[in-house]
Amino acid sequence: MIIICDKCDYTIDRDKYFNGELIEEYTNTYGTECPNCNHVIKPDKKPFTNLKEEQDIELFKEEMLKKLRNKIQGEQ
Repeated sequence: MIIICDKCDYTIDRDKYFNGELIEEYTNTYGTECPNCNHVIKPDKKPFTNLKEEQDIELFKEEMLKKLRNKIQGEQ
């Protein structure tokens, strides 16, 4: 993946090559700092860990809402 800095148009290629063959393609998951101007280039998409954590938080919210509703309905 070739990353181009928004601020100074510097081109960064962080892919790993061995004997001229592409071994691993770099993904800009967490953001990249430009070595030329130290500007932080925003990530392309959300990290996978954050997506799982967001799902867990949503499940927890739903469970707590159910418990609160049951508690409030039981008191009335």
